[in-house]
Amino acid sequence: MPGIALHLLGPPSVALPRGTTAPGGLASKTVALLAYLTLEAGPHSREELATLLWGESPETAARASLRQALKQLRAATGEAVRVDRQKVELADPVECDVTAFLEAAGTRPSEALRYDVPRFMSGFSVRHAPGFEEWMTSTRQMLRRRYEQLLRAAARDAVARSHFREAAMIAERWLAVDPLSDEATRVAVEALYMLGDRAAALARLAEYRNHLARELRTPPSAALLDLARRLETDLDADRRRAPAEETGAFTPSFQAGLVGRERQWGALMQAWHAVAGGAGRVVLVEGEVGVGKTRLAEDFVRWTRAQGATVLRGRGYDPKTGIPFGPIAEMLREALEAPGVSGSAPEWLTEVTRLLPELRRRFPGLPEPPAPTDAADRWRLFEGVAQLLLALASERPTILLIDDLQWCDGETCALLHFLSRRLEIAAAALVATVRLGELERDLPAARLCRSLRARAGATVVEVPPLTVDELWLLIREMGKIRSPTGGRRFASRIHEVTDGNPFHAIELLKTLFTQGLLAVDDATGEWTASSVGSAEQSELLPMPPTVRDAIAERVTRLPYDLRDLLATIAVSASGCRTPVLSHVHGISRLQAALRSDALVERHLLAEDGGVYRCAHPVIADVVRDGLSAPRRREIHRAIALSLEAVAGPAELAEVASAIARHAARGGERALAYRFALLASEEAVRRYAFEEALSWLDLAAGVAEEGAEADMVNRSTADVLGLAGWTEPPRRPRRPGTPARGIAQIDLDLGVT
Repeated sequence: MPGIALHLLGPPSVALPRGTTAPGGLASKTVALLAYLTLEAGPHSREELATLLWGESPETAARASLRQALKQLRAATGEAVRVDRQKVELADPVECDVTAFLEAAGTRPSEALRYDVPRFMSGFSVRHAPGFEEWMTSTRQMLRRRYEQLLRAAARDAVARSHFREAAMIAERWLAVDPLSDEATRVAVEALYMLGDRAAALARLAEYRNHLARELRTPPSAALLDLARRLETDLDADRRRAPAEETGAFTPSFQAGLVGRERQWGALMQAWHAVAGGAGRVVLVEGEVGVGKTRLAEDFVRWTRAQGATVLRGRGYDPKTGIPFGPIAEMLREALEAPGVSGSAPEWLTEVTRLLPELRRRFPGLPEPPAPTDAADRWRLFEGVAQLLLALASERPTILLIDDLQWCDGETCALLHFLSRRLEIAAAALVATVRLGELERDLPAARLCRSLRARAGATVVEVPPLTVDELWLLIREMGKIRSPTGGRRFASRIHEVTDGNPFHAIELLKTLFTQGLLAVDDATGEWTASSVGSAEQSELLPMPPTVRDAIAERVTRLPYDLRDLLATIAVSASGCRTPVLSHVHGISRLQAALRSDALVERHLLAEDGGVYRCAHPVIADVVRDGLSAPRRREIHRAIALSLEAVAGPAELAEVASAIARHAARGGERALAYRFALLASEEAVRRYAFEEALSWLDLAAGVAEEGAEADMVNRSTADVLGLAGWTEPPRRPRRPGTPARGIAQIDLDLGVT
């Protein structure tokens, strides 16, 4: 109806056609009458309307009041209302925000969510009209149900697109409408958890639990309580924060959602739904170094854990420093307390103890596995691992994550190939991240990848670099940039420098903060162009020509004690625990942990299970390359001696390989020889024949002529007889990444 607008989402109001007035404004019952006629389209009898609005009045008085209301309404709206002796109806539809919401809800849900539906006719009431109050209540409930349906769909869509920040905000709107909604609470908790804020997720759960106790005196659902237990025991969701430096400088945040990964997340969700339905899946997450494969995979396993899955994780290491079956042993270690592990037959658990001696702590009655007599005996070890994983999958859907598959040795690849076939009919998924460009065709890992890609149930998730627009969105989210177009030129320049590689981009951003070109507003957390780098001074602030130089710049600016500790961890390659760091540097364990945590805060180290490692291989490479050869040799020597001193008698076998490697590189010949032989014996016990040969090669290189050399030769012949191998595979190489520079003029963060 041209010129008439009825606003009902909030305190009701009527905008009349131009040139018409309603003396003193429309009475509340006249507004109520117009609202009813608008939302309940079609003719209505006079008796119905009189009963609706004047139900507590005598019939004669009610009809008289209706006539007065219609007279006022017609006077204000002209021919908007059609009236005869029996019926009343609107001549044409009235423009109304409620009808606009209902129309948009069917075709444009995102637009429909902009309407403030929960405030339908808020603060409005009419006296002595219980019929209208009942209609208003039922209409409000109908609108809220429709609104909740839209919120539910929007939240699910945000999760499906991996937009967890958006999902969290939608869930909060949903809870504002229905504070007792179990589903809305679950979405909010899972979204906060996926954003890495476990404390906020648990706080939201506690708030919901208290609200239920007050209002209904009931506990949350079993599913929500189970989710709470998983979050309480999952330390991986915590973002460790070390004490800030005494300089008091504000530390910017580089945390953001999975920008530009909607398609990849959708593929992972499809794989998860298949596994949750009882089908086995293989998922390969492929991309170049630093592109975000591990972040995507870690977010996926975090999501599946929130859904009730058992998650086991292992990581491949550079074959020069790793050991066969190392990723599998690391993965199985997380299965010790998992539901279903006791469902495996004792004879198979006995075989698994070759890789996981800790099983005897839980099952002390397990016998010692027999010594290997033939290469074919390896099958029993493989089947034992498969039986354990099948038992886990029969209890809960199980996700096996192998990070950096390209670094896995031949033995690990053979076992993974075996497991991928044995788990085809189980509720389990083998998820592996693969670094492209570093697999030579004849490497075991390359052959395994080709085999896995050919599987009928395999999903290959390719993770490309970010586009310019995606990188812009990433920078805007991290930098909390409020200007609608702010940072576009800056993002374009960062993309040109890094080719859209997220890791390189973030490392470059960190260096800009270090150099003073970028700053953070302490009040809002928004990134700004620092006044230090004015246009006239821009030539005094050179950008590093490569990402390696950017990392070197960050390392150089560290205090000496942190830089010295970082050097030890970089040289160690596979990481160090605080007792070893304490012994190497002559400091207390507490001081070693504090310094390590300070490096974690600077995103130079990562901590996992008490082991500190460089956050990325490029960081370790840069730090090692900055050390002189004599210093590297002395660090290797110090690590070897510290490992021997710190380890107890029962632990020496576990660290023998690390001691042998560091001792050899540190010039400790006798130590290297002794522990290389011990490492070889341990490898044979686990059927890791390739590893055993490699440690015998090391022992041969440091053995003295005579008895020592003869011992190595005899041991080598024995291992070759068991394994039937002649030479180890070639090792992959790591490429570098080029970069260019950024000028002060590129910092358009505040441009509107």
